[in-house]
Amino acid sequence: MVASQPRLVGVAGDWHGNAAWATHAIRRISAQLPAREPGLILHLGDFGIWPDPGGRAYLSAVEAALAALGMQLWFLDGNHEDYSMLSRLRPGRDGLRRVTDRIWHVPRGHRWTWHGRQWLALGGAVSVDAAERTRGRDWWPDEEITTAQAAAIAAAGHADVLVSHDCPAGVRHTFPAPPASWSRADLARNAAHRQRLQEVADAVQPRWLLHGHLHRAYQRHVDMGWGPVEVTGFARDGTLYGNWAILDVAHMRWERFDGSFLVGLARNLAGKIHMSVRRSGRPNASRG
Repeated sequence: MVASQPRLVGVAGDWHGNAAWATHAIRRISAQLPAREPGLILHLGDFGIWPDPGGRAYLSAVEAALAALGMQLWFLDGNHEDYSMLSRLRPGRDGLRRVTDRIWHVPRGHRWTWHGRQWLALGGAVSVDAAERTRGRDWWPDEEITTAQAAAIAAAGHADVLVSHDCPAGVRHTFPAPPASWSRADLARNAAHRQRLQEVADAVQPRWLLHGHLHRAYQRHVDMGWGPVEVTGFARDGTLYGNWAILDVAHMRWERFDGSFLVGLARNLAGKIHMSVRRSGRPNASRG
């Protein structure tokens, strides 16, 4: 575990169990962090907990990369995780769930303090392509934040920083028409889930919001009714810009974003989303 408060932290978006990408990102993030401080990556979900030999090999590769550099990784659950495995993990005294010696799951609703600011983690999102998946093999209904979870987290009060996998409804995005294979019911679940997350945000009123899931690297200030919220979204594995960044958590100042800003800007302006699924069934969708 991280024994002291870090000043610089790596923040990363979806890796989808891509071992080559993840280990490369870990090495690059480590090179940006001070050697004298605890090395930590905060991962925003779709990290890659997966119920097959490939999933186990991925965890071993990530663990080895972290160990070689003296780092640790905390991850939120995304919509592409094996929830049957996550459900078997028990939280330690600090509230985190140990996956390996250096990989820890941050449960929904977990709060911690860095440099006088309270952080709140809230993983989960909807798989809009659930109609193409098989329950218990590559899709789990536990992917969604439940109404009861949302209510309990909201009732716990204010947080300065909200880190989530999904993006709240109050942060507007436009998307192309969905593929015909996607179910209208799943699209409706997705809209309801984003609204549920927005209701949590309305209750805790963060000043900063960090999320993954949409596979879009961007930053903007959004007025959600209690003042401007700095929103930062992250791209996915395999993209040329914005899958990870370095955040000064003492001053809440971004130090560096991965890759080429101009390439990332062009991709965002184009607004193109590509959808594919690997033969193994492992998620490889550019939206969620």
